[in-house]
Amino acid sequence: MAELPMEYLTRYRWTREGAAGSVDIDGHDALPVGGPHDRGRFSPEHLLVSAAEICLANYVVLMAERAKLEINSYDSEALGQLEFEKGAGYRFSTITIRPRLSVPAGSSALARRVVDKAHRACLIARSLTCPVRIEPQIDEA
Repeated sequence: MAELPMEYLTRYRWTREGAAGSVDIDGHDALPVGGPHDRGRFSPEHLLVSAAEICLANYVVLMAERAKLEINSYDSEALGQLEFEKGAGYRFSTITIRPRLSVPAGSSALARRVVDKAHRACLIARSLTCPVRIEPQIDEA
């Protein structure tokens, strides 16, 4: 593991067209960003929800490896619900992540423990003020 504190540097550049811009991260292609209704661009709202979803997936893979759990397949969907709170403005009220795992026969209980542990370890979920809920579907193959 790298030394702490770890730092994550991004650079934003506005294109002078509405909310359109791009985010640059060293070693990566530029990411087209914009508002939530800009087609072909990623919004901060979508990126926040996907950050929680990706973080869970990464921790599931890590925890499964440590637990010697074979994962045949993994996919997920995440839904962030935005609300308007009088006096506070817009905020996410909840994020729900629905991971779907296929694991070998007889290992669904271990898979549930892995998902639960991954959820508790996910630094993105632990950093958010809204609740992040997990609704796993685990299939044995």
